[in-house]
Amino acid sequence: MDPTDAFFTQTVVGAPFTVLLGRRRQPGGTGAEGLQVDLATGESRLSRLWNEWALLHHATPPGSARMRPGRVRRLMERHALWMAALGLLSLTGSAISWGVLLWK
Repeated sequence: MDPTDAFFTQTVVGAPFTVLLGRRRQPGGTGAEGLQVDLATGESRLSRLWNEWALLHHATPPGSARMRPGRVRRLMERHALWMAALGLLSLTGSAISWGVLLWK
């Protein structure tokens, strides 16, 4: 990389820094992250950063646009009340038909 490219990269992207799980690491915070095992009791748990990542890794990453729902999902969201009423009606009809069959 020549000096011009380095200058352009640092002005547009910024200075280089270390990242762990999408978070900027501070120079003083060089502690190990990951699975923490207590040798006395044998208890293991994830460190705070990894625990948050495990809970939130499926979420949309920051800075990216949220995907629009598909056609079927929009249709289901639009007509959810009618679908619920139809489901309750079919459940009631099924219960009545079973009641009639068992009553005989």
